[in-house]
Amino acid sequence: MKRLEDLEKMDWQELETAALQENIPVPEGLEKRISEKLTARTLAAAPTPQKTGRRILWTAVAAAAVLAAVLALPSSGALEPEDTFDNPQMAYAQVEEAFQLIGQHMAKGLACADDAQALVEKPKQILNKR
Repeated sequence: MKRLEDLEKMDWQELETAALQENIPVPEGLEKRISEKLTARTLAAAPTPQKTGRRILWTAVAAAAVLAAVLALPSSGALEPEDTFDNPQMAYAQVEEAFQLIGQHMAKGLACADDAQALVEKPKQILNKR
């Protein structure tokens, strides 16, 4: 057996050579414990269904926010909608434009929600490592 001072001065290759030359028995059950630790670490790193549920939750929150914004917009004072288009193609084009605008704002809201989720996950990961 080498002294601690000698071992501290050795590089990795020398340490490996010295370890192979020594006849040190491997503790019983070491392989099983290492395998269990690696399996636990792999399972902890795997994506969980909870993250998928959070994404659905954020999507529902964003949809509710868009709906609330649309309902909260002040109306033009008319209780019944008027048909302001004589041409159905022109009316359809306006509806498409409105849906595109809603879709763009929805995508922007979801992107903000994803960014916020990422910011929340970073501290959780740091805390879980400790």
